[in-house]
Amino acid sequence: MSYPYLLLICLLMMISIALVMYYLGTKISYNYILYNASVSIGSGVVFFLFKIIFTIDHTGLIEQLLDLVIVMLLITVWLVTLVETLTVEIMENGREIKGNIIYLAKKIKTIEIKSIPSQIARRINSTSNKAKSYLLKNKLTVKVQKLVGELSKNRELNKRV
Repeated sequence: MSYPYLLLICLLMMISIALVMYYLGTKISYNYILYNASVSIGSGVVFFLFKIIFTIDHTGLIEQLLDLVIVMLLITVWLVTLVETLTVEIMENGREIKGNIIYLAKKIKTIEIKSIPSQIARRINSTSNKAKSYLLKNKLTVKVQKLVGELSKNRELNKRV
């Protein structure tokens, strides 16, 4: 396949991902539109890297240099869109993120490091006890089912007699 066609295919794949994400953003959630630029350009970086890997033996020096320039530009734009997306996300949900960080810091302060092994041991014991109780319940239900089956057989035998 010639070089311009490969570039066109990579560009069409990027555009199709962007259009699908925009459509999902209008129908399902705004977050698809928010992350559209970073995802579509990031996928473009991946497509171009695959193109470079698969066509490295068939392209000339000029095409390889052009590929490197395109990938560097895509990576630069991708990093800018990531920063932009994170900035918008922080501006929209800044209070919630700050509250979560404060809650996490308070939670970390209340944990005593010396008590962690005993807490882990307690949780392991409680899960093993739960498993044992489930096994006992299952054994009891099997016994009850056997008894019910025997009773129904006895009733059938009594009806025949």
